[in-house]
Amino acid sequence: MNNDVMKKVILNLGTGTLAKGCETVIGEILEEGQPYPVRFTAQLPPAPELGRLQQQWQQLYYQRNQDQVFRIHLLDTEGFRYSESDFGKTSQALAQQLNRWLTSEAFRPIDQMLRTELERSDDVQLILEASDPQIRRLPWHLWQLCEDYPNVELTFSASDWRTLPETLPNTSKTKILATFGNSEGLDLAADLAALNQLPDTKLTVLESPELNQLHESLWQPSGWDIFFFAGHSQTQDDTGVIDLNHKDRLTIDQIKHALGKAIANGLKIAIFNSCDGLGLAQQLSALQIPYIVVMREPVPDRIAQQFLHYLLTAFAGGIPFHLAVKEARRRLSGLDNDIPCASWLPIIWQNPTAPPIYWEDFQAKRARQRALERKGWLSPALKGALSASAVVVIRLLGLLEPFELPLYDHLMRRRPAEPIDSRVVVVEITQDATSEYGYPLPDEALTTLVEKLIAAEPLAIGLDLHRPKALSVSRQSFSSLTITESSSITEGLVVTQSASNVNEPESLSLSAYDRFLQQVENTPTLFLVCAYGSSDENYRAPLGLSEALRIDQVGFSDLPTDGFSPGGTAVRGDVSAQGSTAVAGNKVRRHILTYDPSLSQTPSHCITPYSLSFHLAYEYLLFKNVSPLDLTEQQHWQFGDAVFKPLSTRFGGYQSLLGPTDQVVLNYRANQPAGKVTLDQILTDDFDPAILRDRVVMVGYTAPVSKDYFETPYGPMPGIWIHAHMVSQLISAPLDNRPIIYVLPQWRSWQWGDVLWIVMWSGGAAYIGWRINRRSLWTISTVGAVAVLYVVCWGAMIFGLWLPMLPTALAILVATSWVRLSQEASAPLLNQKS
Repeated sequence: MNNDVMKKVILNLGTGTLAKGCETVIGEILEEGQPYPVRFTAQLPPAPELGRLQQQWQQLYYQRNQDQVFRIHLLDTEGFRYSESDFGKTSQALAQQLNRWLTSEAFRPIDQMLRTELERSDDVQLILEASDPQIRRLPWHLWQLCEDYPNVELTFSASDWRTLPETLPNTSKTKILATFGNSEGLDLAADLAALNQLPDTKLTVLESPELNQLHESLWQPSGWDIFFFAGHSQTQDDTGVIDLNHKDRLTIDQIKHALGKAIANGLKIAIFNSCDGLGLAQQLSALQIPYIVVMREPVPDRIAQQFLHYLLTAFAGGIPFHLAVKEARRRLSGLDNDIPCASWLPIIWQNPTAPPIYWEDFQAKRARQRALERKGWLSPALKGALSASAVVVIRLLGLLEPFELPLYDHLMRRRPAEPIDSRVVVVEITQDATSEYGYPLPDEALTTLVEKLIAAEPLAIGLDLHRPKALSVSRQSFSSLTITESSSITEGLVVTQSASNVNEPESLSLSAYDRFLQQVENTPTLFLVCAYGSSDENYRAPLGLSEALRIDQVGFSDLPTDGFSPGGTAVRGDVSAQGSTAVAGNKVRRHILTYDPSLSQTPSHCITPYSLSFHLAYEYLLFKNVSPLDLTEQQHWQFGDAVFKPLSTRFGGYQSLLGPTDQVVLNYRANQPAGKVTLDQILTDDFDPAILRDRVVMVGYTAPVSKDYFETPYGPMPGIWIHAHMVSQLISAPLDNRPIIYVLPQWRSWQWGDVLWIVMWSGGAAYIGWRINRRSLWTISTVGAVAVLYVVCWGAMIFGLWLPMLPTALAILVATSWVRLSQEASAPLLNQKS
């Protein structure tokens, strides 16, 4: 589709003349969609020398072309001597003097304003309102501004104009009434040939018609799109006269009623391919015809023929009419060697309210479609808003959640890699360790491990090992040890560690287990785990610890997972289940900081309100003197400048979060979140204690036998490493200003920021789709919009902002498709109505 959104610049010179100057020049810049124009004023000084040069040029032009075949009967050159050199110098001087006048100090504010407000790529109609005939005869197209801005065309207008009601064509062909007047001495066959070559045209030709015949044709109810005249004409005392036939000379006044009727029936363009038509244009403009093309001076027959050919070729080729005139005039400059200044002759008069006209606007289907769009009937903005609203409703129902969360995972994985968080170290209990020491790890090995870790002087130690009671076996039986594990699945959450067999006789290793409990009691920075999401005793805190220690030195290990039933319904909760029971698609994306044990939905022996990661991070930040480490007035946890706002029911792609917890979205590091050593390295002293000193040290299973694996955005991951990501998030947010995953503004669960974002993209895409008519360009623009959206959402995710990518992309596709279907269907619908 050709774009008809253009800027219009109207310069009103008032009643000024070249002799007296223009005391007030009022300029306005109008742009579609802008409620008010940009207005500015200036002056033009008297320019008598410019007037003298114009008259001299005109006389030299007449003399220069006296041997040409003109489309005028009378060309007065008597008593004037011609010199080719004088003509060239006068032409050059006239152009220079015109630009000096237009760059004068008094007029400079307008020139500067135009150059400030206009871009070189803008399509601009520069409309000049001037009452002085001599000013109108100046070669305004030589204004340097028109040369510097390739899509600017200067047209003329009467000072009085009004908006005409829009009329629409009723056929699929362009209707042209071609009137060929007195052709004595002229070759008008070339004009007729140019008209006959136009596509999709209904051409009616009148050759040397009588006045009543022209009247009847103009009054035809079906109307005309273009009126064309070729023959002899001239201007006498500002009145245009055409030779209708060999005997009748006609003024516009004699056919003004018929022309007025034709304009009311849809006439948009009048082309007078004849001589000295300024008088004709002046009179026709009073009838408010949208566009008129005339010749400023007498025109040689050859120039008239070439101009018409160039004009119609450009116009039918898709260029807006006013720019087609400019192209045709520029092509005439190729004939300047034979007929100098030929390109100076064509000018346009127009009604300033007329929109740009394209050849396709004369086709009923396209014209009616554009008329609907201009009137706002299901406008692009409305289509975009309705499309966005439909997508938002679908999102609120949770139907997009199974697709938004995997897309979130995709964007997470596409982020740049981050360095390892050196403040956290994971001690992995690998498959080799379980093969050597047994599974679960016996008390003897556990106490030895803890002793060596304490000796390395870390700031905090976290054991992701459920150990409610003693567990000890002989070393010889490690390799054949089989422990019956207890699983507990409740509402979509998994416990991160399997427990020991509580039925194992305590007499086997009582002293080792007691030593382990003493290590806990004597080391305030040593933290154990329990599971509040399970009533199984295998997941409770050690019974030998006091209630105070079971709160202060025990953290829950529950990990919330996102899963979906076969019907697509989200399944989640705030309780735990064993990692091995997580079905494909259940992923850990959230991080629970604290919860209220009294609100637990199931009986639990886990009475601590704090997660393991919360305990460890708090201990580390306390040692680093980070302040505050407390709740805000809104009861949000704050570590330093980082405030961890708990998720509302709706957050990003989540639409039904539940549970009495303070939880945030887990911002995984796009790399391993911590350093690591193995259990074997610790027990055999094959490590440098410096790598643990002043760190947070976490111990957990990575051996497959533990079945302590979970799905994450980065694939299957042992529970201990997920906890490491959580500790790293809590530490790096206040210390490194690493972002906490956040979303656009919302009020409670009302995601108004997301809604506004979706509406803006949908409306913008709908508008772009409305501006584009060709299917290939429409497809490219739609795909391009989605691609840009992807890049924006990916870039935002790098900085922790979760944007509604999927709903926005769907809204774009729905809006642009709706606009496209409307464009294709609106014209047939209108034809049926008419």
